[in-house]
Amino acid sequence: MLKKLLLASAASVLLMGAAQAADIEAPPAVYDWTGGYIGIQGGYAWGKSEAETDIDPEFTAIDSLSVDDFKANGFIGGAHIGYLLQSDSFVYGIEGDIEYADLNDDVDIAFDDGVAIGDGGSAEKNIDWLGSLRLRAGIAADRALFYATGGLAVGGVSLETDLSPVAEGIGLSNDDDDKTAWGWTLGAGVEYAVTDALSARVEYRYTDLGDTDVRVENDEGEGVDGKTDNDFHAVRVGLSWHFNQ
Repeated sequence: MLKKLLLASAASVLLMGAAQAADIEAPPAVYDWTGGYIGIQGGYAWGKSEAETDIDPEFTAIDSLSVDDFKANGFIGGAHIGYLLQSDSFVYGIEGDIEYADLNDDVDIAFDDGVAIGDGGSAEKNIDWLGSLRLRAGIAADRALFYATGGLAVGGVSLETDLSPVAEGIGLSNDDDDKTAWGWTLGAGVEYAVTDALSARVEYRYTDLGDTDVRVENDEGEGVDGKTDNDFHAVRVGLSWHFNQ
């Protein structure tokens, strides 16, 4: 009789424990950022680049000239691909992107004095594509990821002069420089996993693609060197599809 009573008591305790355990909800799973992803992004870039000129001392046809600053303002957009690893709350990985860019500006070249004929000329700068290969590192708070990013940047940059109003008077030729420019980029952003497979981000980056140089000169090799830097700011928003979720 005592044995049956002990067994019944033990069974009651087990049943009560199981019922209480069933009432306790399991903690929600923490989002894991580990895995590969692809996505699209778009945004707006802006910046102002100073134009510098240097007149050869022996070139006496021009005493001085001035060039307005270039403004690199416009749309950028493209695609990205990357891979992330997560260790506890620390997330790190690599990402590459390629983008169309519509950053162009025309500025005036004014000959302040000398024997130049005409009002001056103009110069045009274009940045028509961009790319980067960057490291990403940050801290995850479940579905939110706060990160920094930086690395190699590349872009298509062209600078062209048009001195038609004065070329005949002082014998200067036009020049252009169309090249793939290399540099660096650095920024930060926040990304949020809207679903297990889809995340949205907003990101700021500063990019510096170095300098672009041109030279206009006459038949004797006398002339003017021109240079402008290629740095700008950009804000991008993007969507990423994650493979391993």
